[in-house]
Amino acid sequence: MIRVPSFGASSAHKGMWLAQKMSPDTLNHAMTMWDVDGELDAAIMESAFLKVMGEAEVLRLGFVDDGGELRMVPRELGDWRPFFLDLSTEADPEQAAREALADVVGQRYDLERDLLFRLGVVRLAAARSLVVITYHHLVSDGYGAGGLLSGRLAEVYTALVRGAEVPEPAYPWDAESFAAAAADYGDSPQFTEDTAFWRDYLADAPPPAQVPRVALSDATRTALRAPLGSADRWGELAESIGMVSRTLTVPRAEADAWTETAKSLGVWMSSLLTAAAATYFRHRCDRPEFLLSLAVGNRGGAASRTPGLAVNVVPVRMRIPLGATIGEIADAVVDETYEIFGHTACHYSDIQRASGTVLSGRGSYGAVLNIVEFVEQLHFADAPARYFGATTGTFDELSIGVCTDGSADSDLFVRLDAPAGLYSRAELRFVGEDLIAYIRALVAADPQLPVGALDVVSGAERDRVLTAPNDTCVPVPGLTVAELFARQVEQAPDAVALVSGDSAVSYRELDERSGRLAEALRRRQVGPETVVAVAMPRSVELVVALLGVVKAGGAYLPIDPASPAERIKPVVSDASARLLLIDAATAAALSAELDVPAVLFDDVWSDNTADGDDSDGDGARGVPGPARRDNLLAVMYGTGPTGEATGVAVTHRNMERFVMDRHWREGGHRTVLWHSPHTSDALPFELWMPLLNGGRVLVAPPGDMDIDALTRLRAANEVSTVWLPAGLFSAVAAEGPESVAGLREVWTGGDRVSAAAVRRVREACPELTIVAAHGPAEATVFAAYNRLAADGPTHQAGLIGRPMDNTALYVLGPGLAPVPVGVAGELYVAGPGVARGYPGRPGRTAERFVPCPFGPAGGLMHRTGDRVRWGGDAGSNTWDGPSPGWR
Repeated sequence: MIRVPSFGASSAHKGMWLAQKMSPDTLNHAMTMWDVDGELDAAIMESAFLKVMGEAEVLRLGFVDDGGELRMVPRELGDWRPFFLDLSTEADPEQAAREALADVVGQRYDLERDLLFRLGVVRLAAARSLVVITYHHLVSDGYGAGGLLSGRLAEVYTALVRGAEVPEPAYPWDAESFAAAAADYGDSPQFTEDTAFWRDYLADAPPPAQVPRVALSDATRTALRAPLGSADRWGELAESIGMVSRTLTVPRAEADAWTETAKSLGVWMSSLLTAAAATYFRHRCDRPEFLLSLAVGNRGGAASRTPGLAVNVVPVRMRIPLGATIGEIADAVVDETYEIFGHTACHYSDIQRASGTVLSGRGSYGAVLNIVEFVEQLHFADAPARYFGATTGTFDELSIGVCTDGSADSDLFVRLDAPAGLYSRAELRFVGEDLIAYIRALVAADPQLPVGALDVVSGAERDRVLTAPNDTCVPVPGLTVAELFARQVEQAPDAVALVSGDSAVSYRELDERSGRLAEALRRRQVGPETVVAVAMPRSVELVVALLGVVKAGGAYLPIDPASPAERIKPVVSDASARLLLIDAATAAALSAELDVPAVLFDDVWSDNTADGDDSDGDGARGVPGPARRDNLLAVMYGTGPTGEATGVAVTHRNMERFVMDRHWREGGHRTVLWHSPHTSDALPFELWMPLLNGGRVLVAPPGDMDIDALTRLRAANEVSTVWLPAGLFSAVAAEGPESVAGLREVWTGGDRVSAAAVRRVREACPELTIVAAHGPAEATVFAAYNRLAADGPTHQAGLIGRPMDNTALYVLGPGLAPVPVGVAGELYVAGPGVARGYPGRPGRTAERFVPCPFGPAGGLMHRTGDRVRWGGDAGSNTWDGPSPGWR
């Protein structure tokens, strides 16, 4: 039972107390310092400390849990004394002070028994000292310590030095009135109104703004760890309480320009900085709407006069349209903050309870923005003092503070703090510099510029992310697929093109058979832009059918004859297929369901010239002309936004980019196994790549490929190259890596390939080259690759790789501006491999195929939807990141 005066704790105290109990190793200690430029009398300063702390009952608090109720217990100073350290004779007094103060701020408090503050003076030189105020956040906050308490200390010290009467404090700093104000609010209708407001305000709230971590190379990380000056060095003290801190300096002249920009927009500097930070989060978090946390002074009534704990952090909803200007966003910030500021007395913990917020390991409402405006220059007698914070306490999220040192000529300081497990020192500096780059871009930009058009990457960094990795231009012959095949027939007509079981088909025979089919199809008006659905099982006949459609000038749509009609029909309809080429076994089950005229593959050979005559006798109509490079070649299957199959329109130019890549011409891909479903986008790799480069195709028997079948086919045939989806590759690695022994290359992808699987296969087959390839159907099979030669580096599971020939890869922000190395963005693919779009879906085509701002005029790039980043440790033109939408 408590027998001494005690008072009920506020919601702010309860929240911090609970957080401390849940994480007892957390040191929620803050340290405020004043750099005094002049001689400071230590004895008089001690007297000032004792007098002011004797007045400040609200700071002399202990906390006890009285049967589940947190109570504040005032304590006496007793034998408490401030500390005094004279380090003026040290070789590096500032460094010595940092080391000593790290111990001071890192020393634990007993919350029930100790006075929760430590104050003192550190002498750095005869005419320079630090006035140090350290406290547990349970008893005060930045304004309480850096504003009210500091101002009173300077006032009392000045009076004592001058022998003047010490003025009485303007208001009593007692615990009772401070606690009473908090209790009155908790029992008031205003509290009920405030909790209802936050419940409604956060209903269906957007996600919190959380800046993704940055991937940095070892060299970059080392460079960014270097201190940025005195203010940044003092921030190293945060490491004593498990935090990481960086302080960046904006020169006063530039800060004045920011202020002038705010005035020109008709807003306060704080509103401009909030709008600029929100714009930065819009770009880096890639969310049109998000929650941002704002630190608010929250001082009214007794709290406005006493240095106790009153600060609060409240969520604010931000919506940042890319088409808005910075002025419009600043106005929206003013409107949004005006809406919430009447309800900020409701503490963060009460807001969480009212809104039903689910707690996580990070801040519930996103990164914290704290625009500090209370700092004013102090004078200890005739010695001016500059303010800075060594530590700001502990947070579970990134905190961004902006302040000055209080002097008339002060620079602007941008301070970033975060838990040590959330960001590194190097990352915080990177984020800080990135944020300042956005503020500078906004200030310098035309006021009418949409924020989505901001582009902050310039100079060597711009070349590094745009030009250097995409220097992939290689001449191609400029031919259609039919012309590329004809070239191979002319070069080696008797070479084997297809092997199926015991039979072999030469290039000459395949040319003749497909040519006869093409003639028959042309007589049926199959020509450029005509889509022919082909529903046949994997076989030599299917190759003849596909090549015949292509040579006729048409485009093929591969159909799995085993698929139900309800799955095939939407794709056939979207592709506007005019003909269905089908085998007899499939015809009865499928043709009637698709509403497309069907032609039996076996019957088309009996066509004669009369069969193709115009029924109106218009012989002048003739047969269609040949296809050109930009005509449709095929409708390949891609994956839609909800995972459903969707058609992708691929042209001859797109396919030429893929099959003429140097990897195929120089890689010795003599015999490629065709085992994947012909409806998959592996078909160009397994069929067109070898046929158009003079290789041969080994046609696997019907059915899915497994390890036993792979072993048999490899043993019976001289296979050089195989495509194995990631799942099958992993199974081979686990169950039978020797099944790929003797191959020249194995290409894999479609999902992340584990480093362990690659290692097992390489150990079993040391001469084998493994290539992890990535790319959506919209980029015509592969857009990037990572070649793992036998003597090459180990595989990184998150690596996407380098761009293929004539392919550009861009990592862009939401406004299509490039992002720096290490920063997450969305992956875009550009170049002649980018497909035409989605047949029958103009809206989705416009959404995913967008004008490319970096290449030739009129070029398109495909928006993959995948979040990736330039890999910091992997070199300037490699990539790493997730690839959920890639094959």
